Amino acid sequence: MKWFLWLVLIVALVTGALYGVGRFLLSNDLAVTRTVTIERPRAAVFAMANDLRIAREWSPYYARDPEAEFAFSGEGPGPGQTMRWVSSVRDVGAGRISIVDSLENERIDSIIELGERATLNSTFEINRVEGGAAAAWSVTARCAEGAINVPCRYMNLILQGQIGAQLEDGLGRLKTLAEKLPNYDFERLSPELAAIDPQRFVYSLVVTSPEELGGAEALAIGQVRDFMNSYNLTQSGPLTRVLVEQDGERMSFRVGFPYSGATPLTAVGVQLGETPSGEAMRVLVEGTTDQVQRAYREMYTFLCAHRIVPRTEPIAWEVVQGQSAAADGVARQRMDIYIPINDAPSGDEVIGFVSRCQGEAAAS
Repeated sequence: MKWFLWLVLIVALVTGALYGVGRFLLSNDLAVTRTVTIERPRAAVFAMANDLRIAREWSPYYARDPEAEFAFSGEGPGPGQTMRWVSSVRDVGAGRISIVDSLENERIDSIIELGERATLNSTFEINRVEGGAAAAWSVTARCAEGAINVPCRYMNLILQGQIGAQLEDGLGRLKTLAEKLPNYDFERLSPELAAIDPQRFVYSLVVTSPEELGGAEALAIGQVRDFMNSYNLTQSGPLTRVLVEQDGERMSFRVGFPYSGATPLTAVGVQLGETPSGEAMRVLVEGTTDQVQRAYREMYTFLCAHRIVPRTEPIAWEVVQGQSAAADGVARQRMDIYIPINDAPSGDEVIGFVSRCQGEAAAS
C-alpha cells in the first residue's frame, strides 16, 4: 500500500511540474514564419498563391501524397475559396484551408484546419525586391483558456518544428514553379475576362512577313473597303485583325470590318464570316508596335501563371480603336487585344499548357 501512495505522490509531482512548465514557461501563442526570394514579379507569385487549385501544386501536403483526394469549393480564386484534402499518409491526414481575405499582389489571409488536431491562421505576404519578389509565409495560433490550455501549449511546441519544415518545403516548391514562368510583369495589365458575341465580318486574308506587314495590310483593307462600297455595306465596328498563324518568318491574319446590311451572295477578293466569339481575355493597349508586342507577352504570362488555357484558333484578335503618329514620327495604336480561352479545359489540357509555358520560358 505504501508503494501505491508513493506512486500517487510521484505522479502528482510530475503532473504538477508539467502543468507549471506548460502554464508559466511555454508560450500561449504559436508563431512560425519562413521566407523565400523568388526571381519573378510579385503578380506571378500572387497568382500562384491566391488560387488554391494552383497552390495545391506547391503545397507541402500535396508533395507528401500526390494521390491524396483534393476537393475545391467557392468561386475562387481569392476569398471564399476552400480546399479540402484526405490522405492515407499519416503526416498528411485530412484538413481544409480557406482563404478569408486577400489584397491584390500583396497579402493572402487563410485559415488552416488540420482535422481535429489544430486550427491555424495563415498569412502570405509578398513584397517587391530587386530582381523579383520576397514571399513570407506565417502561421499563427493561440491556445484557448480552460482545461485545453496547457496541453495546447505543449502541442504548439511540437507543431513549431513541423510547421516550420512544411513552410520551407512549400516555399521552395513555389519558388521552383514560379521561376519556370516567362519573366514578364503583368501587374499593370488589368485584364478582363468576358463572353464575346460574334458580329458579321467582311475581311481579307493576309499572309505576309513581319517586315512587309504594313503594305500588305493596307492593300487588304483597300480591297475590303471597295467591296463594302460596291454592296452598300455599312461599317458597324472598328478595324479588326484576327491572328490565325504566326511563326518567325510569316504571319497569317484576317483583317476587315464588322458590317451591317444585306449579306452579299457573292464575294470576290474578300471573305464573309463572323468575328471570333466566346470566352476571352481582353486588355486595352496603347502604344508603339514594340509596346503592343510586350503586352502580348504579358498577357500570355498572365494565362500561364493563372493556369488559364487559351484556345488555339484563332490565336488572338485585335479591335483597333485609333492610330496616331507622335511628334517623334513613331506610330502608336490604341486597341483591344482579345485572347480566346478554354473555359472548361481537361486536366491533360492544363498540364500540356503549363508544360508549353515552362518550355517557352526556358527557351527565352
